[in-house]
Amino acid sequence: MAQEEKVIVVHEKSRGETVRVYLGEYKGITYLHIREWYTDKDQEQKPTKKGIALPLDKIPGLREALNELVPQD
Repeated sequence: MAQEEKVIVVHEKSRGETVRVYLGEYKGITYLHIREWYTDKDQEQKPTKKGIALPLDKIPGLREALNELVPQD
């Protein structure tokens, strides 16, 4: 997991689950993470395997895909 993270947004789901969008670095590369997190029995937030990690150079392609889904007026 990333050493230092910058949380951009947290979307609350149910039963202590959230979806976090955050930036993290791994092996010198910064990634945009979109990942589900859960609350364990000790009330600690932990990431699940459900999600993606995109290197920042792939963000323009993601932006294009999102613009096709939700056009800007």
